[in-house]
Amino acid sequence: MFFVFAIESQHGLVTDKTRIFLAGDAVHTHSPTMGQGMNVSMQDAYNLGWKLGSVLTGISDPSILSTYSSERRPIAVELLELDKKVSEFYTKGPSDASMEYQSFRDQFSRFSSGVSVTYGPSCVVAGSTAANSMAKGCDGAPQCHSVATGMTLGQRMPSYKVVRQADLRVVQFSEALASNGRWRVVVFAGDLTSSRLRVVQDLGVALEKLARGYKGLGHARGSSIELILLHSGPRASTDLLDPQDDRHYGKIFSDDACQFEPCESAYEEYGVSKEHGCLVILRPDQHVSYLGPLEDVGSVRAFLTGFMNLSDR
Repeated sequence: MFFVFAIESQHGLVTDKTRIFLAGDAVHTHSPTMGQGMNVSMQDAYNLGWKLGSVLTGISDPSILSTYSSERRPIAVELLELDKKVSEFYTKGPSDASMEYQSFRDQFSRFSSGVSVTYGPSCVVAGSTAANSMAKGCDGAPQCHSVATGMTLGQRMPSYKVVRQADLRVVQFSEALASNGRWRVVVFAGDLTSSRLRVVQDLGVALEKLARGYKGLGHARGSSIELILLHSGPRASTDLLDPQDDRHYGKIFSDDACQFEPCESAYEEYGVSKEHGCLVILRPDQHVSYLGPLEDVGSVRAFLTGFMNLSDR
């Protein structure tokens, strides 16, 4: 349980009507049967923490603070409903039903771990229009597909094994997503061994220009937006690194991990076309904020400017 009162920083007074925030046991008291008191409380704190940090450092507009309640209240309600079911199950005492303990708890494993937590549309989660953006040329035909069928808007991005381009190391993709308050634009570039390489290079220039517009907000160096690229071609046949510029060495990855150890293709698991690719925006808490076509930088810019402050430097 904690409170945050009238917040003021070098960027001005937070004028949002919500000046007091409650988290944890202050808003969801329940039995200990699911062991979720600490888990959900920390999720509350993390959700609020990155938003407060973004506002106090001037990265984001104070309007994002209203999403704390709209995102976390439904989770608290779901927790209490599940707690009632679990408590009722346990109070039956020794019985045939109670022997099904493990299978019963397995129903809630994704909620308990937090990976199924899904936040609805808001200023920091795009609506269904972006989620269902079709590959270029589809024109909304029924046979067209979502740009990333293995990801869900508002839900935390899954992690799969990939190869880091710079050193051939197999890593979980989540290792590139440090909790440092930054937003990420993940470029699923597809197969760069084809003529698409030039297209992606031009895209990189446009995205870097966009990211520089947020330079200096909340970070001593660099932008509050980080660019990460995951291509689908063999790592050895794709040369993307400039030996004179090491800024991107830890931000370029290949879907080539299966060549080195047993695993699933990240592109297949994410449901991204190797031909079309896509753009994904991740919030500082790694929840998917936007899904869209690879070359639609305009929509990315429009989404970010809806809640982020441009640099005045």
